[in-house]
Amino acid sequence: MKQFLKENKKNPWCWAFFALVVLSLFALPILSKKAGNSGDEDGFQIPHGKNVVNYFKTNGVDTTCMTFSNLKYYGSSPDIVMEYWNQTNKIENISNSRHIFISLYGWIALLFAGLIACLIGGWRAGVITLLLLFFSPRFLGHSFNNPKDIPFAACVVAAIYFMILFFKQFPKIKIYTLIFLTLFIALAISVRVGGVLLYAYFGLFGLVFLILNYKQNKLKSQIIRLFLWGLGVAVVSYFLGLLLWPYALQSPIKHPLEAFSEMSAFSIGIRQLFEGSLQWSDILPWYYTPKLILMTIPVAVIVGLILFITLLWKDKNNYFNYFIIFFSFFFPIFWIVFTGANVYGGWRHTLFAYPPMVVAAGLGFNLAIEWITQKIMKKDDIPQK
Repeated sequence: MKQFLKENKKNPWCWAFFALVVLSLFALPILSKKAGNSGDEDGFQIPHGKNVVNYFKTNGVDTTCMTFSNLKYYGSSPDIVMEYWNQTNKIENISNSRHIFISLYGWIALLFAGLIACLIGGWRAGVITLLLLFFSPRFLGHSFNNPKDIPFAACVVAAIYFMILFFKQFPKIKIYTLIFLTLFIALAISVRVGGVLLYAYFGLFGLVFLILNYKQNKLKSQIIRLFLWGLGVAVVSYFLGLLLWPYALQSPIKHPLEAFSEMSAFSIGIRQLFEGSLQWSDILPWYYTPKLILMTIPVAVIVGLILFITLLWKDKNNYFNYFIIFFSFFFPIFWIVFTGANVYGGWRHTLFAYPPMVVAAGLGFNLAIEWITQKIMKKDDIPQK
């Protein structure tokens, strides 16, 4: 801590970053108190949380959670923890309590998006990212009452942060990096089985890392190290992620695979308002998700993304990190378009891709500032005639 304070005590961007983090920690819960309940909350999430808590309280005798809608396919750990908290503390206004809890997940997403930007581009990039994400209306609104997509997004962006840290530290990985990487992957799986995709992310990033840092005399040892660390993280996080998921606990391999298959292609189509008419979600145009995203995110984020794609080539030291960020927001959207996935509720199913997108935008503005500053400095260095 002394070293940190010594290095950053005169850096205003560092203090601005932490000031924004603290302010948002108070602002999000306060703002969430005014939020109403979503249809998912009243009709599905709150009852399911009660059913799962009853399952554990009765040591598996009450199996209502296995037959309630299709929610047996979800880990839904936030609903379970919130319900247990509300019951234990005899909280009457459960909606208010839940919304505060969900807003803290939103804060976690905000924090780690900022930290990723700091890790790659410095404190100024972190501050820009925090501001862009906090003032994104869709993300902010979902942070008040979305018990599935916001917790999942928070866990994904936190896991990505520790993946970047993992490769930055490799081959001497810090123990806290391994612990938190494992924990956040487990938490993602405990919210949605789609969290297992983080294993594919980790594997792909590891392969690209080896290609970019290829050293023939050390390649074998590097591959073995990466494989063993990756295997350890995968095994531990997988089983940790099942601890609050009754259906998965009954068959730890078969049932998660069944859930993944079910969640990969929703079988029920519902009406979605798009381009002035109600359309069935399973036959929406291929451009539905990207168009809605571009229509509803701040113009500043779009500008930042353009700057990111335009200027990232100038920063050769961060090519690998830029690949991680780009892939993390581009691939989920591309996959929905490519597969014609059945999506509900606008683009909330891709909310987990939005924090990395904002990180890219924040880095884009930071790269632009650096480029302009360098141009000015070079101009000032030219001798006057």
